[in-house]
Amino acid sequence: MNQVAHVEPQEAALPADPMVCMIERVVMNPDLPMERVQAMFDLRERQLAKEAEQAFNAAFAAAMAEMPDIPKSGENKHLKRKYSTLDDLIRTARPVLAKHGLSLNWQPEISGDQISMRAIVRHSLGHSIEAIDTAPRDKSGSMNHIQGGGSTQTYLKRFTGFAILGLSSGDETDDDGQAAGRGEPINAGQYDELCQLIKEAGITEEIVCTAEKLSALHDLPAQHFSRVAGRLRQTIKDRSAQK
Repeated sequence: MNQVAHVEPQEAALPADPMVCMIERVVMNPDLPMERVQAMFDLRERQLAKEAEQAFNAAFAAAMAEMPDIPKSGENKHLKRKYSTLDDLIRTARPVLAKHGLSLNWQPEISGDQISMRAIVRHSLGHSIEAIDTAPRDKSGSMNHIQGGGSTQTYLKRFTGFAILGLSSGDETDDDGQAAGRGEPINAGQYDELCQLIKEAGITEEIVCTAEKLSALHDLPAQHFSRVAGRLRQTIKDRSAQK
């Protein structure tokens, strides 16, 4: 019976990296100053970082070209329009990103009642990009300290997630560029003061947001704080006079 020898296929040898070969030759020279050796390693590190950045850019572009429209399962009652929730974003985007060696996650940073959220997109070779936003802890309604922090973190995750991927969440307000001239939003102290005034006035944040065309109270421009606070104080005064 004839026997046929089975030969395992051999992987083609990868060409040696010229930079690695040069470093190997350099470090074998005992007379070379350590400063020169360190310079070679630094050069190699910069080269790897550049290659990782290029790989990230190619993977990110490919992923975004395949990214489907994000579903809109949420409803903004103030603006009366549908929007994409954080779950909509995660369920849709993560499989596409993973296909191209990318990942999306978040890192919170909490300082008192100020919460910052850092959205990070990483590539398997190490390069990453970040987007960060900050907002005060949500103190609306009957939420306790922990629930208010969770609400704000979810809010920030959603907005930074959509921002870093360059996607639309569906609840952005098109105001012909007017928002660009509104300046900074209210700070944490002003937000807390408004929440207290709203409580004393016997109304809800939703009423104020609807009147000011806001998706959230902490989006109120700082330049409108005095006017809104003044109206709330007048409402409190009127309610007291009726008793």
